[in-house]
Amino acid sequence: MPFRSAKQRCFEGLAFSVALSLSLGSGCAFWESPQDLTPPVWQPMAAAPPFCPPFSVGLPKRTVRIKAGDVEGLMWAAANSRSGTDIVLENGRYQLTSNRAIEVLVPLLTIRGASGRRDSVIIEGGGVIFSIYADDFTVADLTVSGAVYHNIQVHGESGVSRTRIYNVHLLDAGQQLIKVSAGDAKNGKFADDGLVACSLIEYSTFNRGSGVTPPDYTDGVDILAGKGWVIRDNVFRRIRSQWGPAGPAILVWKNSMDTVVIRNKIVDCWRGIALGLSPADAYSRGGPATPSDHQNGLVENNVILALHEPADAAIENNFAVNSRVVHNTVYYREGLKHPVNWSIEYRFAPTSAVIQNNLTNLPILKREPSPRQEAVLKGNLTQAQSSWFRDAMAEDMHLTPGVQAVNRGFAEPESSSDFDGTKRPVGTAPDVGAYEFLEPGNAATR
Repeated sequence: MPFRSAKQRCFEGLAFSVALSLSLGSGCAFWESPQDLTPPVWQPMAAAPPFCPPFSVGLPKRTVRIKAGDVEGLMWAAANSRSGTDIVLENGRYQLTSNRAIEVLVPLLTIRGASGRRDSVIIEGGGVIFSIYADDFTVADLTVSGAVYHNIQVHGESGVSRTRIYNVHLLDAGQQLIKVSAGDAKNGKFADDGLVACSLIEYSTFNRGSGVTPPDYTDGVDILAGKGWVIRDNVFRRIRSQWGPAGPAILVWKNSMDTVVIRNKIVDCWRGIALGLSPADAYSRGGPATPSDHQNGLVENNVILALHEPADAAIENNFAVNSRVVHNTVYYREGLKHPVNWSIEYRFAPTSAVIQNNLTNLPILKREPSPRQEAVLKGNLTQAQSSWFRDAMAEDMHLTPGVQAVNRGFAEPESSSDFDGTKRPVGTAPDVGAYEFLEPGNAATR
């Protein structure tokens, strides 16, 4: 099976289109829908930062504007608008009571803040703030905070596909901040082809629990049995309980497939990225007899830091078939008592992985129970020092001149650019880790 399809690659560029029918030219076209609807279009602008241009909805057939604080109007629009509607929220706060949710029941809806500044529109409270039951839903340019359970839940058990979460601030949920649920595998319904991009996903301090589940029952993004999800260009902070233990910032399991995790920064979270977690069960794609918990995952150009709080493993491969873990930077501050003394791990019999060109200050570990197949380990450096980076405590992990990581990687044709979008290699070989070193004044192209 090819590792990354053309569809997945299309998500990774500076701009992409959520297209409705086969397009001509360079847009991404993945599905067909009624011809009278105009979808969101992601358009780059001249001053946009790499990979995260301002969101643009294109030319919708219809627009509904919601006045500041009008929760009832917002809830009605999400459940009853015609397909293709752009729901625009005026700046302000929208307060949900603890037992309510904004239920998205209509396909091809967009809900977004009017100004494009995500902290200008704040939706808070509710049991689940956004509860998504329809295909092709996009939420952008707003903040969701303080749900009892999940700030966003995508109901894979309803067969929901192509959810887009873009430039959203997700804060302080009682359980997972983004939950992609799954039904009984016999029904064959899952949430596929989703996107989480350019968002801030965090706890202001730590998770306090839901009142039903304990504080360690949390993740930043938790995807069950999904296929083709892309998680890119986000910042995750403090995904942890008061005492530390919690789920990963990014957890993709229940035999999920074809996941791309790229260019995320994960800071002071208890665990970083996990492809797979446990043996298959009734909620796993393919049913309980399937041997894997994840297939065909890419973890590339991510930066994972433990600077102020201790942390467990940064990148995990559990029951994970055909993982590729390439060009990541992991730094755990010396002086903190971390519960593990390794950074990247792979374990359990089905697991197979390529782990290449990663820069860490902790070892890469084959854990018991061991995989049947040895991982391909090439070009990794596991003795990084804080002096190798511009300013590790300020989260600036660009390389400094003359360090061992420069020009020490192995050629990785599939990994053609770094965290900033700089084309690699700049020198004679790729640099190890998420960043290519640039001499002052070097105008390397992107």
